Amino acid sequence: MHFDQLRRMALFAQVVRYGSFSAASRALDLATSVLSAAVSQLEIELGVRLLHRTTRRLSLTEVGQEYYQQCQSMLAAAEAAQELIAESSGEIAGRLRISAASDVAESIILPALQPLTRTHPKLVLDIQVADNIVDMASQQIDLSIRSGWMRDSSLVARKLSDLHEVLVASPAYLKQSGIPQNPEDLSQYQIIAMTRLTDPTILPLKNADGLLIKVSLTASAMTDSVRLLTHMAVQGMGLARLPSYAVSQDLRAGRLVTVLDNWQLPGAGIFAVTLKRGLQPQKVRAAIEALTQYLNPA
Repeated sequence: MHFDQLRRMALFAQVVRYGSFSAASRALDLATSVLSAAVSQLEIELGVRLLHRTTRRLSLTEVGQEYYQQCQSMLAAAEAAQELIAESSGEIAGRLRISAASDVAESIILPALQPLTRTHPKLVLDIQVADNIVDMASQQIDLSIRSGWMRDSSLVARKLSDLHEVLVASPAYLKQSGIPQNPEDLSQYQIIAMTRLTDPTILPLKNADGLLIKVSLTASAMTDSVRLLTHMAVQGMGLARLPSYAVSQDLRAGRLVTVLDNWQLPGAGIFAVTLKRGLQPQKVRAAIEALTQYLNPA
């Protein structure tokens, strides 16, 4: 195989990874025409079509999907070889692929890991934002940061920090509906349901004496996005159960207020998830350490 074809295979894999020629062009600092020509030449050499091209999106053909997996493995092996050399000199380098929900990416990952990239300029963060749980193996994710409760026993999870949830509402909603004085009052209220939860309309509340009460509410709306849920609460659409980190600014600004402060929602956690046990690459270990320090300040 000619070395030029290896380069075209790598460029094809990058185009697929970034989802479009324009996105790959920005990431690789190469003209879209160069990338398009490389993929077209590769298809001519192979005698098959790898991509379906439209004005709006790219999609892989059946053989293109299989070919992409092999090209991606080739890229991963090359990147691993580079990282091995970097690690031998104590340097943290390479592409670190992280998956997280949008609120976690913005509120936790970015502020926690930005200092790490300044200290180690050869470390490249590749943050995949997905509000649903992704397949880490097929998408070659090094590290997934999840909040809530871990249910998938096939993954390796390390708890980074407790996750504190609060029950909030907008002042306008409480002015209209009244301020609840005890959990029993909540059955008359509406909740904006977080569909990631097993029972999104059930509120389990515990007081200082350990008494647990579960209250069923009617959903006024529902979403799987913490950011959208927060906006809905600010707009006065109902009560909302949200992570404290996601609503801290709105609470300080008075756009939201906490409800039933003498009662607490059950604790959850923020987890660093990997595919395998044992010694992780240095970039992964460094990221987990930075996240731990950020979430647990001295």
